[in-house]
Amino acid sequence: MSKFGVIKTKMLTKLTESYSNKNKEEVRDILKTIKENKNFKEMYLFYEEIENKYIGDKETAALYVEGLSTMLKNDVNELNSFCSALDKKLGNIDIQNNGLYESLDILSEKDTLSNIEEKVTAKKKLVEHLTTKKEILESKDSTLVPNETLLQSVLANNFNALYNNTLSESQKEELKNILSIPYDELKSKTTELKESIIEQVSTLLNESTDNDWVTKLNKVKDEVVQMEPSKYNYYRLTELKNGLN
Repeated sequence: MSKFGVIKTKMLTKLTESYSNKNKEEVRDILKTIKENKNFKEMYLFYEEIENKYIGDKETAALYVEGLSTMLKNDVNELNSFCSALDKKLGNIDIQNNGLYESLDILSEKDTLSNIEEKVTAKKKLVEHLTTKKEILESKDSTLVPNETLLQSVLANNFNALYNNTLSESQKEELKNILSIPYDELKSKTTELKESIIEQVSTLLNESTDNDWVTKLNKVKDEVVQMEPSKYNYYRLTELKNGLN
């Protein structure tokens, strides 16, 4: 059976692919399965939310990870039967590895002499992740951030309304790609995209003589410079770049 983090990524990938292919029966079947288990939904949301979690000092973060290790082992053990059935339902799906989820999955394993080193490494990675500042998304308008609110909508059985009403076909494809980007790769891709946009904006500034347009471009440039790596920001940057082309 696949580990929880892998199942999480497979499920969301399967859902986005099914909607792109207009296979609504398959989507309904998966959603029905998910709704049957409250603990699975809570664990899924936890894996999503920890991506943006920030703890100010390493000592507190280390204590958090130690407590988390115990809870994950208990919770994942209780979900074994359900996850096994869901894993079979999802089948073989190509996904990109998520380093954060891999560390969480390692902590959820039973403690043995053979996995001590892996667990120590996973804990160190989690402490580093938790003590790294991230841009926390705060938005009451879910239509503006479909990539970040997609999971919550799926779990609330509101996927159909969000997916069909707020995304064009090209945005669906873009969303599918963004959802599967691991954090390390997201950082490098965000940097490359920011540099490309700043170069475009600088060119437009050099060519423009309209004061209002220059003011807007400078505002855009400043905003892009300040953006930190996150799936939401990466989505915003891709939309901005498409608007500049």
